[in-house]
Amino acid sequence: MSKPSIRQASVEDAERLAAVYRNAYRENRRLGFPAKAESVTAGTVAEWIRTAHVLVATVRGEIVGGVRLQATDSDTVKLSRLGVHEEWKSQGIGSELMDFAEEWARDAGYAIVWLTTPEDHPHLPGFYRDRGYETTGHYPLEYRDYDEITMEKHVR
Repeated sequence: MSKPSIRQASVEDAERLAAVYRNAYRENRRLGFPAKAESVTAGTVAEWIRTAHVLVATVRGEIVGGVRLQATDSDTVKLSRLGVHEEWKSQGIGSELMDFAEEWARDAGYAIVWLTTPEDHPHLPGFYRDRGYETTGHYPLEYRDYDEITMEKHVR
């Protein structure tokens, strides 16, 4: 496996990153956890890039994953839209993105990174727990057939 490079996304990345998200989130639909990211447009991703801190993982110049961070208060940042292209899953890309995102949050002065994830997803809650995230509550979704949990990690 080639080690990915992680960098801040630019608006010019929006089209390629949107394609990665559409590919990455197809598995969640197959598992019974559909998400809006499965049909995200380049315009929406460009807006995320303009209004949040979006990171991309690249391998040999190809965008293979991404993650979004948004401040929710002066001490807390929400991590969302973690996605890795199907061809690059299980190669450590998601972990690299998480490491970089947590480091960025700590360096930016945030104490807590939080996220939501489907409680019954067969992989994601365990992935986050293994990284030190703890369940802090339930996050009901009125527009889905499943609910999520909130998880957080203290990064400083």
